[in-house]
Amino acid sequence: MATALFTVKATITADREKAFNEWYNHEHVPDVFKWKGVVSARRYKAILPEDRFQYVAVYEFESEETLRRFLDSDHLAWLRKEYDAHFGEVSERQRAAYVQVWP
Repeated sequence: MATALFTVKATITADREKAFNEWYNHEHVPDVFKWKGVVSARRYKAILPEDRFQYVAVYEFESEETLRRFLDSDHLAWLRKEYDAHFGEVSERQRAAYVQVWP
């Protein structure tokens, strides 16, 4: 059972939204899975306007230790660099990491 989550919320301009979703689903998420210990990934689009971010990606990791290694890794630095190269000028992001507290 996964015990740690990494989330990335994002906005994207309307003119780049289709390209963003295609790249995210077919390139970015598979690149995240290259890190050993990623258990699952899911993406969601907001349906309530209470959050300024349109999308959230939720990645499950097998343990807090695995997630902490990922957060400090060159792999995550490379993923951020790739994101910035593709959509950095037309997107805003917010990252967060969580560990399971219940059950």
